[in-house]
Amino acid sequence: MTKKYLFSTLAALALGFVVSCDNTTDDPPNQDKTTSGGVTITGPRILSKINNGTKDIEEYITTGGALSQAFMRDAASTNTLTATVTYSGSKVTAIKYQDNVNPHVVDNLYALTYTSGKLSGITMDQTILGTNNHSDFTVLYDANGELYRIVEKKKLGGSTSYTHYVEAKYTFSASNVVKTEYTTMLMSGGNPDPSTASTISYTYENYDSKVNPYTTLPKEYFIVSSTLAQINAYMISSNNVGKITIQNPLGPPISVPKGYLYDSQNYPTSDQAQIIKYIYKPL
Repeated sequence: MTKKYLFSTLAALALGFVVSCDNTTDDPPNQDKTTSGGVTITGPRILSKINNGTKDIEEYITTGGALSQAFMRDAASTNTLTATVTYSGSKVTAIKYQDNVNPHVVDNLYALTYTSGKLSGITMDQTILGTNNHSDFTVLYDANGELYRIVEKKKLGGSTSYTHYVEAKYTFSASNVVKTEYTTMLMSGGNPDPSTASTISYTYENYDSKVNPYTTLPKEYFIVSSTLAQINAYMISSNNVGKITIQNPLGPPISVPKGYLYDSQNYPTSDQAQIIKYIYKPL
């Protein structure tokens, strides 16, 4: 039961991938369709909700442009993840993810630190079924200041020593993530053991030239989210991804197309089937 719920809640966090996939047969999907439906906003805006026709599968609570809470709702159940965001000045300094079951399966507290104004470190404390886990993340950038790697070292089961190592490597084209590679391995004596390594990769293709709605919210929030639901790395891109390909260590790659309709201001308003709706509020 716990394992089944964990998969479901992680799927809920990845809703931007799971339920926003377009049913179009275009390859690549036609990214240039526009629509004038919905409420017209001509000035600054912020993403408020994503609706699948029956429920708000993502909801972002903001005040004065600052994100305070986010809700990720599983499309097929009542499972919900709530993220509560804390600030120091204009910087996100903590994010707490918690599910809506007892005992919790997701109960993660992230603390963010900055160097010269850029996110440089994250710690995560987690209590799952009475077991305490801890992670230390190091956020690294390339010579151009672009996100390059996030290295996570885990202490699982109350261990005082690191037990697991995760490295996320990002490849950008312009300001869009085009590939992420997640390599996991065990640690021994404080060092990663390459003989235990396993890698899963995500390729993001066919970007449009329009505005990614997630860029209206704090980038640091989505960087942290992508460490929990790895497929969501495309949410930190400037534009909207048209195809995602998943390559597991075993088995063939799996590709999923995504398509959009836009308003006159170049913001997505729906998928091409007009089932998934992107709802904004003016600033």
